[in-house]
Amino acid sequence: MKSKVALLLTLFFVLFVAIPNAQAATAAPAAAIKLYLNGQELTSTIPPRVIKQTTMVPIRIISEGLGAPVSWDKAEQTVNITQQQTVLVLDISNSQAYVNGQAEKLDQPPTVEKGTTLLPIRFVSERLGVTVIWDAPTNSVHLWKDDLNVPGSDPAVNPDGEVTPEIPSTYPALQSIKLVNNQLLIQANGSLTPNVFTLANPDRLVIDLPGLQFGDLISNPLPGTTGVLVDLPADNPSVANIRYAMSIPETSTIRIVADLKQPINHQLVPTGDTSNLTINLEPYTTVTPGNAAVLIYHSHNQESWLPELPGVTNPNLAYSPTKNITTVGERLAMNLQGMGMEAFHSAEDYQKSYGKNYKSSQSYIYSEKTVRDHMTSHPQIKYLIDIHRDSSSRGSTTLNINGVSYAKLYFVIGLENPNWKQNDAFAKQIQSMMNERYPGISRGIYYKDRKSGNGWYNQQLSPTSALIEVGGVENTITESNRTIDILADVINQIRIGNQLSSEIK
Repeated sequence: MKSKVALLLTLFFVLFVAIPNAQAATAAPAAAIKLYLNGQELTSTIPPRVIKQTTMVPIRIISEGLGAPVSWDKAEQTVNITQQQTVLVLDISNSQAYVNGQAEKLDQPPTVEKGTTLLPIRFVSERLGVTVIWDAPTNSVHLWKDDLNVPGSDPAVNPDGEVTPEIPSTYPALQSIKLVNNQLLIQANGSLTPNVFTLANPDRLVIDLPGLQFGDLISNPLPGTTGVLVDLPADNPSVANIRYAMSIPETSTIRIVADLKQPINHQLVPTGDTSNLTINLEPYTTVTPGNAAVLIYHSHNQESWLPELPGVTNPNLAYSPTKNITTVGERLAMNLQGMGMEAFHSAEDYQKSYGKNYKSSQSYIYSEKTVRDHMTSHPQIKYLIDIHRDSSSRGSTTLNINGVSYAKLYFVIGLENPNWKQNDAFAKQIQSMMNERYPGISRGIYYKDRKSGNGWYNQQLSPTSALIEVGGVENTITESNRTIDILADVINQIRIGNQLSSEIK
């Protein structure tokens, strides 16, 4: 008998000790689910919860957050959601819903908790054209809605104030143009801000020098005529003739054109003296695979500029299927090719490619496929440059030098990429070299995580990947091209420097 009593006391003691621990374990609250719409957190009195692996949210979040009118039919016990041409009908406790009259199965039907109706967020959101992403590490749901300014590359920065160009009373004067062996030498008595590019059929090298005037040493050609450089070496293998004229009086831009005997590669030589411009000219050679190549692409390919779209005044409508940021990317690729770098350019129009299935919130998903396809076909690609234009106003996106305007650069780094510091170093290298030549031409670097945008921007695909905003919605193609020409030379210099470092090793 004593043994039985002892056994019962032992069991009672074990249960007495174990039960509180079990209660403590079951009472531990699960981490609250957070809900974000386009990076902004949505809150409600009843937080989102998971029922049978389906995230359920209060009906008010659907109506207020997504902007979709919601009505409750008490007699039928149904929720009706309407947005443009889409009508959703969900029955309480019914695993079947209706989308424009067509039945669809639900993983989890709507339910009522403490007088609040909870709806399956993924089902409802995706039927309304909203992208849903579940982020397990932060226990959060992210919704990206197309008809808002969907996070992409545009930083939410709109500084007040406009830049009024300061037109100087006098410009530096052109002093000399010389062709010595394989180098074109141009000198002025002040700073030069050149735009250099090549043209084909016929082959020409063009040097635009804004903010420059003719002086005593080289006189201004008569109106309607061009000056011609005399005493040009006849035996030069690359250049047949050199002409010059004032091409754009409004910006006092002198254009120098070298008529070529054959296609060439050109390279700007850093001299440390901004009044001297040295350009190396070499016979064009096809770049062989294995050399570090660049891919230039555009996640937001239809971004355009208000000054280029007659009749358009709303910055949110500055988009065009024809006159858009891809023209700037094409110029960058052509410049790099002219410098002897293997450059690929993708101008894919994702709106056209995906048609009615296109969603701007998936821009970086589309462009990731573009990048991966190119890298598979061309494994020599090392540099990835995603070119955009910013949404900020002209006051913050324009640099003025001697009365000539340039589109400023703005770099975006995705912090969700575990190797983001490598991309950061690459961006800082470009920025430093750009600012060294044209102080203030970079607005800086904007760091974005999943709370403020995509967070990746395809930068995980290469340690030398950059997302670069070139100017803003109020800049012009001309201003953007001026900056692109400088950017091309910087990228090429980085490529040459990295190649030399590799050879030395």
